[in-house]
Amino acid sequence: MQDKRSQILDAALTLCAEEGTAGAATARIAKAAGVATGTLFHHFASKELLIQALYEEVKQRLASALPAPEEQVTLCDAARHYWDTTLDWLLAHPRELRFLLGFFHSPALPLALRTRIIGETLPFLPRLLDQGVRQGCLTDCPQPLLLEVCQGQLLSCAALFVAEPERASDDQWRSAAFTLFWHTIARSPT
Repeated sequence: MQDKRSQILDAALTLCAEEGTAGAATARIAKAAGVATGTLFHHFASKELLIQALYEEVKQRLASALPAPEEQVTLCDAARHYWDTTLDWLLAHPRELRFLLGFFHSPALPLALRTRIIGETLPFLPRLLDQGVRQGCLTDCPQPLLLEVCQGQLLSCAALFVAEPERASDDQWRSAAFTLFWHTIARSPT
């Protein structure tokens, strides 16, 4: 049996995925979770903090589903591994994807918070980007910008593949999606 905090987060995920964060009123979230509104506010002082906790929870779920790539692979191969496994997870979890798409650029999720949550839940990503910049494989630009580009492109591709599921299993489309992503962050030969 779920604890009340988990029930609230699950209900918030469903409502936010269906109606966006603005449409998911705390009273409706509490009712869907089967708890009193006061119980919701006992666990989360505000709706903004609830939604931020949900974002962190979704990122933690994703992180727990991502195995490390094989040892001694190239940076591009490691990126492809994480791209494919993350994409597969998002496609298998459409509620989470819809929530992330609706909340990713919300003013309730400022860049500093988004960057902190990524660093805590998916620590391999900033390390991989730093490694790529140091090795000269990736464009030398501020890490928050690289993180935004990585997340934005991945979410956009996942949304396309959810809308057109036949594309998600098409190797040519999957490969092209990664190639576009990689060419966006890779250092151009001079």
